[in-house]
Amino acid sequence: MSSVFRIRLLLDFTAVGLIIACLAYWWRDNLSHELFGIALLALVIVHNVFNRRWYGSVSKGRRDATRVFNIITIAGLALAMVVMLVTSAIISRDLFSFMALDGGFAVREIHMFAGYWVLLIIAIHLGTRWAIVMNSCRGMFGITNKNLARTIVVRCAAVAIAIWGIRSSFEMAFGSKLMLTYSLDMWDFNESTLGFFVNYASIVGLCAGITHYALELVRLARRAVTRASAPCQ
Repeated sequence: MSSVFRIRLLLDFTAVGLIIACLAYWWRDNLSHELFGIALLALVIVHNVFNRRWYGSVSKGRRDATRVFNIITIAGLALAMVVMLVTSAIISRDLFSFMALDGGFAVREIHMFAGYWVLLIIAIHLGTRWAIVMNSCRGMFGITNKNLARTIVVRCAAVAIAIWGIRSSFEMAFGSKLMLTYSLDMWDFNESTLGFFVNYASIVGLCAGITHYALELVRLARRAVTRASAPCQ
């Protein structure tokens, strides 16, 4: 695995961390929130520059269910990012206050709504690339052979993250926030800052895992249908 790809992987995970930091609005002041947003925008631009060839290949090749799902995911992510970017400029109080308009409460709600959907869609997008991420991690740590004990540990860790992610989804009222439903929850950052990041990171892990294994089931089903429809020799 090239050093450039390792840097790309690091930047992608940094972007996930920045999204969670942006959701932690009451952790810091408004200026910090806007700086996190600018850094996130910069990483999104870098990510698209690295993956610019993908856009030229969208109309080429076979469009199976997995590829169509990936295209829809990226289109949804682009839409959510644009909504978040436009609304951030409208309600900016520090960095782009000269561009800000009197958007009011409604625009702020839409901005937060888009932010939660960006996190969800990025988690799904990560799930579509999970096999590549795991192969990259194996190459990074020089893992070339299969090991039953290591596999069991990794699977147990994945189950633990999924369980914590389910718990965190309810604790953070994540479903309500995705539906733009008013929620009374308010995280106390004086009590625990790490807990906020751990909870949302586990939600990302849960959604990525569900996506990865769902797509694996689709691939297995497609192979089974192909074998069943193949003529007998």
